[in-house]
Amino acid sequence: MGNITRRIVLGLAGIAGVGALAFGGSLAACRLVPRNSPGFFAYLSEIARDQAARRIGRAMVGSGHVSGDLEAIAARITQRPLIREAFATGCPRTRRRLVQDQCAADFRDGRMVSVEGWVLSETEAELCAAAWIADGRTA
Repeated sequence: MGNITRRIVLGLAGIAGVGALAFGGSLAACRLVPRNSPGFFAYLSEIARDQAARRIGRAMVGSGHVSGDLEAIAARITQRPLIREAFATGCPRTRRRLVQDQCAADFRDGRMVSVEGWVLSETEAELCAAAWIADGRTA
C-alpha cells in the first residue's frame, strides 16, 4: 500500500488531464453560445426602488439635469463604455461591478451632479431618473 508505482502516477495524471480537457472544452463551448442580452429597459428593474432613488430620479428630471424622455436617457447612458460592457454580460455580479466601476470613473473624471444635497455620479443619477420615469413617475 505504501508503494506508488509509475502506473498509478500515470493513471492519475491521465485522469486529471482528461478532466482538465473536458472542463476547458466546456468553457470554450459556452463562449460560442449566443447570449440573449436584454436591452436597457430590462435592467431598470435592477435599480433600487427605495424612496431615496425615486426622490433622486424625480429631482433629476425636475431640475433639468436629465430630460424626461426615457429613450434619450437610454441613449446617453449606453454611450458609456463600461455600461455597454455590462449590457453584454449575462452575469449579474459582473454587471453590477461594471456599473459600479462606471460610477467610480464618473467621479474620477468629474462627471457629477448635485441634487437635493446628494452628490452623485452622472451614471447613477441618470439610472435613478430612468427608473423613476419607467415606474410611471410615482413618489
